[in-house]
Amino acid sequence: MKSFWDKAIEKYQKGKGIKHRTKRGPIIKASAQYGGMGEREIQLKLELLVDPIISTHNSVIKPARNLCQFNLQDQRRFIASVQNISNTNIELAYNFCQYGVESLKLVDDSQWSNWIQKILNTYSSNGINESVKLMKNSIGYVNSLAGAATSIDFIDFSKVIDPFLTGLNGRPLKLQISDEIYTDTETIYLPERISTQNTKDKNFQLIKASAVHLWAQTWYGTWRVDKNDFDLYENKEQALKAYHILETIRLDEIIKNELPGVGRIIEKLNPKNKLISISKNFKNAVKKLSVKNATYKDSLKLINSIIDEIEKISTAPYAGNLRPDSVMPITETRINKDKINFQKGLDELHKAWGKNDEDIYDEQKKYDENKKTFSVVKENNKNEYDVALGIGEDNISLPQNIRQTMESIIQDHGEIPDNYLDHSRDNGFSNESNNNNKNLSKTENFDYNYVYNEWDHSMQKYRKDWCKLNVHTVKEINGNFVQDTLNKHKGLLKHLNRTFEALRQDNKRLNKQRHGDDIDLDAFVNAYIELKQGNEIDEKLFTKLNKTERNVAVMFMVDMSGSTSGWVNKMEKESLVLLCESLEILGDTYAIYGFSGKTRNLCEVYKIKDFEEKYNQTVKNRICNIEAMDYTRMGASIRHLTMLLNQVEAKTKLLITLSDGKPDDVDGYRGMYGIEDTKKALLESRYLGIHTYCITIDEEAMDYLPYMYGQTNFAVINQIDKLPIKVSEIYRKITV
Repeated sequence: MKSFWDKAIEKYQKGKGIKHRTKRGPIIKASAQYGGMGEREIQLKLELLVDPIISTHNSVIKPARNLCQFNLQDQRRFIASVQNISNTNIELAYNFCQYGVESLKLVDDSQWSNWIQKILNTYSSNGINESVKLMKNSIGYVNSLAGAATSIDFIDFSKVIDPFLTGLNGRPLKLQISDEIYTDTETIYLPERISTQNTKDKNFQLIKASAVHLWAQTWYGTWRVDKNDFDLYENKEQALKAYHILETIRLDEIIKNELPGVGRIIEKLNPKNKLISISKNFKNAVKKLSVKNATYKDSLKLINSIIDEIEKISTAPYAGNLRPDSVMPITETRINKDKINFQKGLDELHKAWGKNDEDIYDEQKKYDENKKTFSVVKENNKNEYDVALGIGEDNISLPQNIRQTMESIIQDHGEIPDNYLDHSRDNGFSNESNNNNKNLSKTENFDYNYVYNEWDHSMQKYRKDWCKLNVHTVKEINGNFVQDTLNKHKGLLKHLNRTFEALRQDNKRLNKQRHGDDIDLDAFVNAYIELKQGNEIDEKLFTKLNKTERNVAVMFMVDMSGSTSGWVNKMEKESLVLLCESLEILGDTYAIYGFSGKTRNLCEVYKIKDFEEKYNQTVKNRICNIEAMDYTRMGASIRHLTMLLNQVEAKTKLLITLSDGKPDDVDGYRGMYGIEDTKKALLESRYLGIHTYCITIDEEAMDYLPYMYGQTNFAVINQIDKLPIKVSEIYRKITV
């Protein structure tokens, strides 16, 4: 049977239309002229999509009225777009209702999906305010498409630029769309479209020059500058701009020598003669920065000489911007991670070179004080990256991972710092605990909270009271991390909330009960009929409310080892924020602890949220301060958190581990030893009735996780932003 609105559409197409009265005044005729939906139907469809926003002050009456002037195809296209946008953010969808109707007149059908994606991308990168500005400026968007014949889009040029950058030296650099051209030393940000040149080829040459120039900033030391280097200047912004101009001059000369093809593009876009002719100061700067051994330090020294003249020169079109605010946090995190990985590599090399032939699990045996330490040997004084690692008089053939780490360190420092090699040792691990900053003369820990056994698979028995574990509480810091995360992931949070709401077992009313709260009318009617017919009456004539209560306790065990620094650490924290918000819907008991440590004597767990604590500002401030620490000794941490979880009275108990790699510690807790101990600790948990599950981003996890956790109790994710969704799936699977 055809619906009312289907019949109405047929009337529109026949030109008859329908008339309906609204509360706002006179009779309004629907859009019969175009054969589309009427105002009331459009209003209803839009309200269903943005219902949480609708109020006496917020309505979609005006957009519905304006949409009446469009045909049915355009109306459906617009409503489908509102639905698409609402899946990301309802407030964004409501704003699109208000400001997006005009774009139906300007953006044709072939470009409509790109227009909607542009709005969503802008929201993702710059927030809702910038997205609304874009909606209001649909004319500007259409004008930007006018040069499509000569412009080149990111999706096209990235296919060529990405592999080209991969072939260059240094850390892998990702490509990402942005309104600005810049790099944070791990990602190169380029515009969605380049159209400033009069041919497609010239636009491609420009974007290629930009990508190479940003790569050169990371490889040739532009970002070795210290954030305090500009504090001496009264106008820091001007000083930074002068530094950028000088570094552009220096890097241009390097690129011309190393990559002549790109160098010719740069010379056309920013010829040297043009710079020299500006003034004597610029001529002198070009001369000093054109020599082969010029460094970023030379650019710093020349700032004063040109700072008063920088207004005479415009920034080269390919040079982009310098964004210290984006670079410094990433650089700091990477430097800490590289130092830890480098020193872990030195530990492995010491063992491989036979510097400690004793039992690597017995920490009381010492290194010989006369053992030789590592040194850096420069193989080529002209190239700062041509270095080798030596021990005594021997040079070592380095594994690829250590060589890459050394390159990354040199990119950030210009050298391997001496303190990276001054690795004070006691059987291979540092005497300094990064967790509590105590200077220990020995690795022995005399001040500990708990001791746990550790399984030695080679002896097939436990090492009694082997691991000494300390419990710390993560310190609180005030910040906007939690609120920023909620704003950033509004769409994802909405999806998670729906998922967890589905897990909630609502109270159910049971019919046909002998005793209850109310009369079951259906049962009463049936009983009356039976009575009239002379049959025996069923006494189950009542309804009763069956109150069901969830009885679940969940422990989240979060990896805080050094390898999680940077983006992994950030996404772990974001995931915890989203999960806490969703778990509050269920009301289940849950706790969050981090784990790390260094050697069996310095195992550490970090309380972020206890089972008895509320998800309050204190817990949020602790989440903000979760940091990468040392190594990944999992067995002792699993045993301690299992003990805490076992003390909670709950029908279903779940231990979820969030980790980026397999068990690892500096004193030999790696390989099969670490895997076997972790597996044993997990078996101990399961013996107590605790479900165990692991989520990791380690690409090699398939080699060991099925063995430790079982074939179905783990997940490997290749995109860390899918972490909270994966946790919700596990939670639903086990706790329902």
